[in-house]
Amino acid sequence: MAWSAFSPRGLPVERRLGVVGKAIIRDGDRILLLRRSPDGWDAGLWELPGGKIEVGEELVAALEREVREETGLSISVGRPFATWHFTKDPFWVTGVTFECRLCSGAVRLSGEHCEHAWILPSEHADRPLATAVEHQLRAYVALLADRDGDLRAHADSGAGA
Repeated sequence: MAWSAFSPRGLPVERRLGVVGKAIIRDGDRILLLRRSPDGWDAGLWELPGGKIEVGEELVAALEREVREETGLSISVGRPFATWHFTKDPFWVTGVTFECRLCSGAVRLSGEHCEHAWILPSEHADRPLATAVEHQLRAYVALLADRDGDLRAHADSGAGA
């Protein structure tokens, strides 16, 4: 699918649309980050597992496939909590990030990545991050804080007693 926008000079620009799914994979309190291989897009930067949807594929199925291809892990995809956009010529890409649970497997990296780390969500500051990852991690930390606040409010109201 393509759409037209206008360049700063007012000339039409053709863009193709892309959709990607990314996963915050939880294993206890930690989440998985992958480091991109030194060649290619966002070389050497840290990202979340996931990738683009193929024609005819549903987003959750695409995310499960991409995670399996990139890491060898089997996941349970939960709810989406962040959307974001970026340009990767010739594409205008919309991304959706899902909270996921690790079901089984041990990390086996594909050639796209050279390293992995299981980190606390707040431990990413010392890592150079790929496109839009900072936004996704902040959204996840905010989701956890909201959830924690809801649990405290529930407990303070005596609802659980």
